[in-house]
Amino acid sequence: MQYAPVGAEDAAYLVDRVIPTLQPLTDEDYMHGPAVILHTLARYSYILLGDDVYWCVEWDPGLIVISLSPDGRLAWTAVRSPIPNFGGRTPSPQDLDDDELAENHTYNLVFRAWDAQFDEEYRKCDKYKRAPESVVALHGAALEHVSSLGDVLQAKCSQKDAYQEWAEVCKRNLTAWAGEGHRLG
Repeated sequence: MQYAPVGAEDAAYLVDRVIPTLQPLTDEDYMHGPAVILHTLARYSYILLGDDVYWCVEWDPGLIVISLSPDGRLAWTAVRSPIPNFGGRTPSPQDLDDDELAENHTYNLVFRAWDAQFDEEYRKCDKYKRAPESVVALHGAALEHVSSLGDVLQAKCSQKDAYQEWAEVCKRNLTAWAGEGHRLG
């Protein structure tokens, strides 16, 4: 596992603007919504803050953030992308007036780590290094609960038809629950 510090402006955006919009997420809702992300081509990264991991995913309406805690608590939020035509949507007048375009924190939170995973130059530029055991342990503890939920889903959805039905339900739920997302601009 590689890790690096998050840029100061991106960290402030996450802590000061995104995290306050988090809402509790039940195990059942996790299993019938965000769990499907792991079965898609969505790009994501994990950000460790204290003992909690924030799973940052590029997903319509822009960014989905799921808080994973060692005690099993889950929370989530959907943030509207500052890019007016994100995902091919038709921009609203409010999207076009949004002054958040100066910095795309969503891109930085998700793709800087993603890029570093595949390109040594990004790892060097962003000062990635091998994670110490203490970081690996914190990451593992925060993901332990959702891993156990994954085992439950595996037992329920091991048949192809059951899996496909589950995945479609999850995607519909995510679309409905995320709506237009929180505007942070």
